[in-house]
Amino acid sequence: MTTMWVVLGVAVLVTVGSFGWVAWRDRARTAASEERAAGQSALVDQQRSERARHASQGTVVHRGQVQQ
Repeated sequence: MTTMWVVLGVAVLVTVGSFGWVAWRDRARTAASEERAAGQSALVDQQRSERARHASQGTVVHRGQVQQ
């Protein structure tokens, strides 16, 4: 009788552990989509900053000649 309870307990622990692991894994996947959106937002901000910096320089050099 004791063996049956031990086997049943181990089966319950494995089942609960499996469900917990799958839930944790799926939660990690949804967080990745949020990180992707944050990365895209950071890229847009970086490109905006680069355009502003380029526009503020005002001087462009083409083949060694300075043009305004």
